[in-house]
Formats: sequence, structure tokens, C-alpha cells
Amino acid sequence: MDFKEWFCLNGRESFTIDPKVNPDDARFYFGRKEIKDRIKAQLRRSFVEPGVPKMVIYGSFGSGKTQTLFHLEHYLQNERPEACRQTPRILHLDLEMHSKSDHKGWHLQLMETLGKSTVSTWIERLFSRTQNLDTELRSIFGNVNMAEAAKNLRAGGDIGLLAWRWFCGYELKPNELERLNVTRSLGDLGSGDMVNALVGIGRLAERNEEKLIFLMDEAEQFKNVKTGDATESLHTYLRKLAEPSNSSVGFIIASYALTLDDMAELLVRADVRTRIGENNFIEIPPLPSIRDVEIFLKELLKELVEQNKAEGKIQNESLGVSLETYPFTAEAFDMLCEFASQDHTKALPRNLIKAVNECAISAWDERKPIIEPNIVNEIAPLIFG
Repeated sequence: MDFKEWFCLNGRESFTIDPKVNPDDARFYFGRKEIKDRIKAQLRRSFVEPGVPKMVIYGSFGSGKTQTLFHLEHYLQNERPEACRQTPRILHLDLEMHSKSDHKGWHLQLMETLGKSTVSTWIERLFSRTQNLDTELRSIFGNVNMAEAAKNLRAGGDIGLLAWRWFCGYELKPNELERLNVTRSLGDLGSGDMVNALVGIGRLAERNEEKLIFLMDEAEQFKNVKTGDATESLHTYLRKLAEPSNSSVGFIIASYALTLDDMAELLVRADVRTRIGENNFIEIPPLPSIRDVEIFLKELLKELVEQNKAEGKIQNESLGVSLETYPFTAEAFDMLCEFASQDHTKALPRNLIKAVNECAISAWDERKPIIEPNIVNEIAPLIFG
């Protein structure tokens, strides 16, 4: 009997959850009801004012920031707030920054995540229902160069690729600019120029009944930037994106940080914080008490274990354990919760999931049908010690 069958797992090979590997895992958010409710309430309000989410979440490694991002995507797609009148178009990216990264690198990452085909499709749909595409695009972008470049995305082929490179912020040669019928490269006027183009694309999405929202993980990467001018350009890009006038492109940024001020400085400057709003900086903390650990673990086991099959196994094999804590004995479960709670900074979802998985693997390796205290006593100190 393999590991999955041994512990009656429900459609998975282990007790691990990872929405990057299994998208269905995005629906899970164990325990921490107060945090979950607060974030969702902020999301709902954001579609009223400023019109899109603008949020920063932070916490220690293993606190569940990535899971939070994916869970929020699941929430928006399956329980779309009433105030969100368009279908959310949600895009994930893991930020990458090096010592000289600037706003151009950030903009390029956003554009590549969005993709040429998506924007071209939006323009094609707009063309199919309008009598004057030029007028529509100028209304959307509020800029002749952007409207011309957008129109060229319809052409496909070499000219379409050239137009996309323009929107991505590449420096084009004079003859390439002439082919696109634009007077300069995007970004010649600075980072605000690029933000304006992205916000224009957000308005294009709205004309196609979609709402553009970026979920950006690993924002601690901004700390890698060592050049002052580069940092300032990134700061300006974020400040412009956070402006109240931007109601078309939303973002939720996740960063490792033990405290608010532990984040990259450009994320917490006063002009950024006032635009995003203090209520939209949300900490994802460790589980604060042994009761919270118990709730987290019980919810995890209930979801990952096939309940009917486990109940039958408990009865048929006279295992003498509760379905609520299966595959742990009551004593082993309590012991695990106590280990996890001794240092609250280590009571993290990642550690808890790892502890359950490692204990289960040890029991399976010894061909034990349940996890007993001696196994927890062996494994837990290695994870929480």
C-alpha cells in the first residue's frame, strides 16, 4: 500500500499543499480566519474606491504569503465582489531584481507576464465593435504614440512584434519608430510614461469587460537594488501606479518582512503608503496561540484526508483515534501543537505542514497505521527547535 492509500489522502500524494503545482490548492486557507476576513473585506472595498486592489502583504518566510496570493485569486474568480463589474484578469509574477535593476526591468516583467497575445486580442475585439479604432484607442490611452503603437499590435508579424517591444519599453531605432508612426520610445520621459501605458492597457481591458490585477511575490527582491537612481525610478513607478487616478490596474505585492519597516524602503515611503492606504498594508503573522495551531491543523487534516475512508479505516482496524486528529493519536496531536507553540515565531504554516508530512512519512516507513507520540517527539524538535 502506498503512502496516499496508507493515510487515506484525498486525491494527493502527500500532506503538502502547493498552488503552484496543484492549482486547486488555492482554495485552501487554514485557520487565521480574522486575517482572511480582513483581506477579503479590503478587497471588496477596493473595487468601490479606488476601483482596483492596491495592497501590500508581508510576513516571515513560511507565513503563507504565496498561499495568500493564490487564495485571493481563487476568491476573486469564484466569489467576485459585487462592486467588481468586470471579470478579474489575474496575473502572477515572482519579482526579480539585481543591483542595477530599475523601473524598465519592472515594467518589462509586468508586460511579459501580461503577454502580447492578450493585449492584441483585446484590441482585435475592440476593432470588431467600433467604427473608428483610432478614435477609440486615443480615448483609451490619451496619448497619440500609445494609440498608434496599440493599433499596430493588430497587424501581427514583424510590425506587431515591434509594437509590443515598444510597449515593453525597449529602445527602438529611428527607422523602427517611423514604421510604427511614433515619435519616441516609451519611457523616454521617465517611469511615469511607462505606468501611463500600463494603465492605458488596463482601460483597454475594461473595455473588454476585464479588470487587470497583478499579484507580485518576493518583493524583498527590491532590496537587491543598490544604485540610487535605479531605486528612485522604481519608487516613482510604484508611486505612479498607486495614484488614486489609476482605477484600471490593480496590484497585490507580497514581501518577506518581520515588520513593516523591514521591507524595501521604496515600498514604505510616506508618499507610497498614503496612496496605497495604511489599511492596505497587512501582516501575515505566525499563528499566535496553541488554539490557533490546533484549528489550523484540524482544518488541514479535514481537507487533505478523505473523511469517509479514514472513518472506515479507524473502525475496521480499531485504531482508537478520533477522525478529527487522524492520523495522529490525541496525545501525539496535542504534543505537536505544544512543540509548534513553544516559540510563536516558528508557528508558521510551512513548518506545520512540514511537520505533519514528516511525521506521516516516518510512521509509513515504520508501517505504523497512526502517528504516535514517539514519532512527534522525534520529528517536531527538528522543525520547531
